[in-house]
Amino acid sequence: MNRYTEFLRRQIDIDLELLRRDREDEESGTTRNRTTTIRRGFRECELKTRLLHEHQHCGTGHGPCDHLGRTYPPEDERGCPTRALLGLPYTDRPGYRPRWRP
Repeated sequence: MNRYTEFLRRQIDIDLELLRRDREDEESGTTRNRTTTIRRGFRECELKTRLLHEHQHCGTGHGPCDHLGRTYPPEDERGCPTRALLGLPYTDRPGYRPRWRP
């Protein structure tokens, strides 16, 4: 696993933890109702996780984007445009590297 993948997985884990806390607050009645936002947040994390898994081999010659000719060179940690785009929501977080921008 490369640094970019590790970074993305860590950010998704952070998002999930924040959403869990929001859900616990909501269930205990300590905040106003944000069920839609919380549910959507969990779905978005699931989507990112599935896309990251689906494209985990891109750039190695064995990923879906390799077959389409849409990959980055092996030294580019992003692998493919899809994985590069997955990082956009996290550009303001510590650890995001400017070279990862699509």
